[in-house]
Amino acid sequence: MPEARARLDLARRFTPEERSRLSLGIVPRNMEDKWFIYFEDGWLHFHRSWTGVCIYTVRLADADGASETAEAWVNRAPDQYTRTDDDYDVRLLAFLVDRLLLGRDAPFPVPPAVAGSERAALYRHHVVGHERTNDDDE
Repeated sequence: MPEARARLDLARRFTPEERSRLSLGIVPRNMEDKWFIYFEDGWLHFHRSWTGVCIYTVRLADADGASETAEAWVNRAPDQYTRTDDDYDVRLLAFLVDRLLLGRDAPFPVPPAVAGSERAALYRHHVVGHERTNDDDE
């Protein structure tokens, strides 16, 4: 994570089972897997699979037998990540956690600039590919 970053207001709580699933991360297997996510030393790291650029980091802390987000950051280096809307990044990060790591059916956050247009599906594919979860066999 570069020095150019912004703190995100991501308040989440996870059961021990969910924490275990989060710690699995996700390793890309093909071009359609757009994210490489891993857990290390209490931090979830979200990297774009093609470039290796770290976009998000989330620190998890123990909380009465469960886990919760202690802090979350987004990359704001313009040569690495061009989005600048913290609210959108909170929604996208929550989607990545819910869909890719926890395997939940979650609505994809379409940015206003492409919402309702034919570009919305292309944008979604650009961001998450075919959305393989960390428990998919293929």
